[in-house]
Amino acid sequence: MTLKSNILEKLNNEIYLVAGDASPRKFYRFKNKKKQILVYCKKDKKNNLENYSKINEFLISNKIKAPKTIKKNVKNNFIIIEDLGNNLVKNVINKNKVNHFKNVIDELVKLQKIKLKKNLPKYSMKLLQKEMNLFYEWYLPEFFSKKKIREIQKTINNCFLKLLKKTTKSKKVFVHRDFHIENLIIHNKKIAFLDTQDAVIGHPAYDLMSLVDDVRVNISQSDQSKLIKYYLKKIEIKQNDFLFDFHILSVQRLLKILGIFLRLYRRDHKEKYLKYLPRTWSLLKLRLKHNELKELNLIFKKYFSNKIIRKKWK
Repeated sequence: MTLKSNILEKLNNEIYLVAGDASPRKFYRFKNKKKQILVYCKKDKKNNLENYSKINEFLISNKIKAPKTIKKNVKNNFIIIEDLGNNLVKNVINKNKVNHFKNVIDELVKLQKIKLKKNLPKYSMKLLQKEMNLFYEWYLPEFFSKKKIREIQKTINNCFLKLLKKTTKSKKVFVHRDFHIENLIIHNKKIAFLDTQDAVIGHPAYDLMSLVDDVRVNISQSDQSKLIKYYLKKIEIKQNDFLFDFHILSVQRLLKILGIFLRLYRRDHKEKYLKYLPRTWSLLKLRLKHNELKELNLIFKKYFSNKIIRKKWK
């Protein structure tokens, strides 16, 4: 009998699956009133559990709301955490969208002010580029030959790295790295952070960009601008420098997302992520319009026709 069946079958009548669609982790809620969640992870991904638990504990120690670890058994591929309920921010965001996002930004600013954990990895150029490779490895093969993909990858990377080197040397902060409304939950009238295991030390624009350019929710350009201005009023940074950094980091993340969603579709047979591709391309085209991204924008116009951007996947 496998370890998975030992744990999950043993608790089969006591738990039920609540989340884990795009993650190596599966979340099971206990049917009793303990208010606990069992988090199970594949054996080869159990470091993911260790990071998840340690970073949550670090955030809690800094008075940032995150699920508390109740029992840790990483050796056997599971931990048990506090159950923060079902009130995800995405469930309340439709009304007064800007105000809800402003509340999230208030918590983001608090998060960015905590003293950094020394052993957190840095969001290096190497890591940023590694994430972009998902676009080349999973999205481009739908349209181009291997030879053409190598050409496109080299052209984009050469331009992108030049732009990335121009980003400001701003004060580095705690970066959640997957900061969107499905990873935020309201518990006891406070916003708590979920899925923290991939946190890094990086640029303050990154998490704001992940929130404002969330492909899962439609925010008007006007509201996006309001939210960016609201954030800028709360921190000390030059607006023009910050906006350039915001745009180039958004391009990086949106390319990564295109790759991830195609991987989920092709490898994992999860079609539901295809519905987010048009919004992802729309945001990408918007960010490429920044004055200092003209060269990169021309590259994208050269290689990616409307036929590619508007492809019907089903």
